[in-house]
Amino acid sequence: MSGNVALIFGANGISGLALISQLILKSPTEWRKIIAVSRRPPVLSHADPHNRVQHASLDLTSSPATIAEGLKKAGAEEATHVYFYAYIAKEKEEELVDINKTLFGNSVEAVAEVAKGLKVFHLQTGYKYYGVHKGGEYLAPYPFREDSPRHKGLNFYYVQEDMLKDAAKKYNWAWLVTRPNFILGVSKGNFIAVTVALYATACQSLAQPLYFPGSSVSYALPYDQSTAKHNAEFQIHASLKPEAHNRAFNIFDSAKKTTFNELWPKIADYFDLQLPVPLFAKPPPEEKSMGSVWFAEHSASEWAKGKEDVFQKIVKAHNLDPNAFSYATWDFLDFGTTRTWADDAALDSARSIGWGPERDIDPFENGYKKVFDELKALNIIPKTPAAPPTA
Repeated sequence: MSGNVALIFGANGISGLALISQLILKSPTEWRKIIAVSRRPPVLSHADPHNRVQHASLDLTSSPATIAEGLKKAGAEEATHVYFYAYIAKEKEEELVDINKTLFGNSVEAVAEVAKGLKVFHLQTGYKYYGVHKGGEYLAPYPFREDSPRHKGLNFYYVQEDMLKDAAKKYNWAWLVTRPNFILGVSKGNFIAVTVALYATACQSLAQPLYFPGSSVSYALPYDQSTAKHNAEFQIHASLKPEAHNRAFNIFDSAKKTTFNELWPKIADYFDLQLPVPLFAKPPPEEKSMGSVWFAEHSASEWAKGKEDVFQKIVKAHNLDPNAFSYATWDFLDFGTTRTWADDAALDSARSIGWGPERDIDPFENGYKKVFDELKALNIIPKTPAAPPTA
């Protein structure tokens, strides 16, 4: 039977949802079936005129045999391409490594048992490979390149990438790894863009300016942005290119580097918000600590504390999704805006497989702005300016 079959793990997350949205735009002669795997039922619907999306609710921490049985029921025996995005967050690094090693290993074994005709197994990791979550001596040299030396100590991306290469060799698959940075997209339970939207909505309602959580240092540093649908298009592109197989690739929106001093005013304008004057009042950290410390002048997580009643009044006033503000990840917004080092990678490898400059996108117009528009359509943020909360 002609046409590829995609098997997507982590299909309810920001990246899995983006991949599904891009695959359903493709012809059924190219992609005839899309199998979406997640622990929970689908959080968003997929309007595919060809009805190719089949969902399977599976716990990836269960045994490989149990997962394999569920995959068989979903028709995964026909899978030609795996796209793996599943992830479980843990505070302690040892636990983070252990749980994600388990869910990935279980999934790989189940796929090997079920999908005998698999061609390509794609794994999405990210810039943590380069030590951006640690800074200092853990950072890879700039610009980050796919063959950068690994930092010392634990990193579950290293474990998963090694497991994938071993499995690909054992089962005669091609492997593919992509490494995006801040992923911009829509999901119910999300990181930076959704949290920014909820933060701005609350500032709008409270008649507050839009404070940047970080400092004058992080405001001016280059931070690569990786819009989820753009990542997905690249991942489809690379998975179908033999010259991309058995390689890792950085992927972000544009070779033109992006800073928050460009993005933040545009975000404020979108929500009809003012920026504070002065924008920053505290002196930056000492020069000797740059590159190794976090510095938050206006921590979003601290700002959000004790505002649950305010959030619920906004939800009620605008008849929003009752869980809207629970989708915010305030700590991650701080994590992404308060570092004193850049997230700056090279795009050369992507360019080498035909991902030319014409494929670059604008992180605000094609990233943040589109996410904000989608959140309005999903009734997660108000379609009109948020009114002050009433008693």
